[in-house]
Amino acid sequence: MTNLTATAQTFTSLPPIRMETSDAANPLRSVLVTVFVLKIAIAAFLIATVSLAPPVSANPHYTTLASN
Repeated sequence: MTNLTATAQTFTSLPPIRMETSDAANPLRSVLVTVFVLKIAIAAFLIATVSLAPPVSANPHYTTLASN
């Protein structure tokens, strides 16, 4: 029978704990954010334009109905 000796690890023998550094952000992330912001701004502008347009400008038939 062999003699087994247990060796306990000490704190000095353990490798140091290091914080993981985050990788650099994707270089196209700013382009993606810019495109999303522009899409929302254009959609808001178009919705505001449509909601503010008077129905009279759509068809002259509306003016004849409004005058009666």
